Amino acid sequence: MALMPRRKPPAKPVELMLVPMIDIFTVMVTFLLMTAVFSRISIIQLDLPSASAGAPTEPAFRLEVMVRKEGLELTNGRDTIAVLPVENGAYPLEKLSLLAADLKGQHVEIDTASVLMAPDVAYDHLVQVMDAVRSTDLATANSHGFTGTPDERGRISMFPKVAVGDAP
Repeated sequence: MALMPRRKPPAKPVELMLVPMIDIFTVMVTFLLMTAVFSRISIIQLDLPSASAGAPTEPAFRLEVMVRKEGLELTNGRDTIAVLPVENGAYPLEKLSLLAADLKGQHVEIDTASVLMAPDVAYDHLVQVMDAVRSTDLATANSHGFTGTPDERGRISMFPKVAVGDAP
């Protein structure tokens, strides 16, 4: 007697179960939000001259810091004040800050400076030079003859209005 093949029962329609998938996504979103790093973004407002402003009056003193591959050059717009060469592959930012503090002590009313960058200098160096010119610590400010209100980091503002440009 020949065996007859068994028939399969008719297939049930497959149901998609969304509840476990929603649970997994909820746990994942919660985990990602809890472990996300929220960074603080600092924004520096730069005052750039406009063409419609006309010819500005020339201040008695204007600090310019030129950032070059070889080092830093401080000028008053016409004459060279100091040249700070690169030391051990790094810019001498502490010397720059001390010189800027000394100049701020001589010209207390001036709050603007220009940082001029050569094209072959990294952007990070520009930011470091801007930070060194913008503020200094309280002890350095007091020793160079100017005072101010320290910010939350305990730093005194020297030349907070920084203009950025290309070095000649």
